Amino acid sequence: MIKKILATIVASVISVSSALAVDYSGKTVTMWIPFKAGGGSDTWARAIGPAFSKNLPGNPTVVVKNVTDGKAIGASNKYFAEHGKDKDGLVVFGTSGSVQLPYIFKDERVRYQYKNMVPVFASGTGGVVYVRKDMGITDIIKDFDKLKGSKLVYGSQGKTSLDAVPILAFDMLGLDVNVVYGMKGRKAGRAAILRGETTIDYQTTASYLKHVKPLVEKGEMVAVMTWGAPVGGKVERDPNFPDLPSFPEVYEVVTGNKFKGTEAKSWTALFYAGFATQKYVMLPKSAKRDVVKAWQNAAAAIVNDPEAMKVLNKKLGKYDQVTGSKNLKSSLKKATSVDSKSEKFLQEWKNTK
Repeated sequence: MIKKILATIVASVISVSSALAVDYSGKTVTMWIPFKAGGGSDTWARAIGPAFSKNLPGNPTVVVKNVTDGKAIGASNKYFAEHGKDKDGLVVFGTSGSVQLPYIFKDERVRYQYKNMVPVFASGTGGVVYVRKDMGITDIIKDFDKLKGSKLVYGSQGKTSLDAVPILAFDMLGLDVNVVYGMKGRKAGRAAILRGETTIDYQTTASYLKHVKPLVEKGEMVAVMTWGAPVGGKVERDPNFPDLPSFPEVYEVVTGNKFKGTEAKSWTALFYAGFATQKYVMLPKSAKRDVVKAWQNAAAAIVNDPEAMKVLNKKLGKYDQVTGSKNLKSSLKKATSVDSKSEKFLQEWKNTK
């Protein structure tokens, strides 16, 4: 027992001393974000940047670099082409659901591999589905027959984007939805429903709270469900919207079926990739061990920093942040891999959309 305690103490001392061997004093650390300024990933990066500056050894300046060459996929490919062999942790990568989902769908444009990334921090978010008030829907479960009998229109930015989550959900509920592609982000989708061009939409938690909730309060839109949030290995109600049912809850009530099987597993994989652990701070696999440890220690300090968490909760909603090597590896596996049956199902489903 004493030997075990001593071994733990020694390991802790080695861990701390390794992290202290990294010194970013007077240096600038860059967070490479493969999205334009002003979007969700950019907002997230700028929210956590000061917290990392405060907690990384030497308190470096942390700046956000928005790279949009080739959009999300092309900019992600570019990061690993230019920094895939870096060892010093001075240029880190910020991934997101729009990077995870094309990877799951085996998009031929993808050149990056998650096996070549080391996660050091992860954040989740949620999504809220809403409809126009003039549809006469006030409760998705009580009014489901009416919703199912309606010809719905949804504006999508692409079937292998985050929109795969709502589109598959609509299919599983048996809704008659005309998916109109070509939207340049959820902002465009929100504008379309405001103009009456579409009838059903979703927004991420932060966007919903900022842009849609005021419309719900005015009586112009009606929130009907959320995607949910991971709780104890299951997808339960989103803690930010406890009065709204989660999609799995709606599915079970209106279909009379348990939320299980290949379709449910496939949707859950997409949900983890796009929402539950949507955003990661990554180092390339080539990063030195003490560099990885320094970043992981800084990330762990963030969740214990009330000021940093206040900013994150305001920007993204109140969701758990993921830290610690074991937790990060587990969450990344859920967000970037599917079993063989789900993979086959998703490929076939994608080809029908």
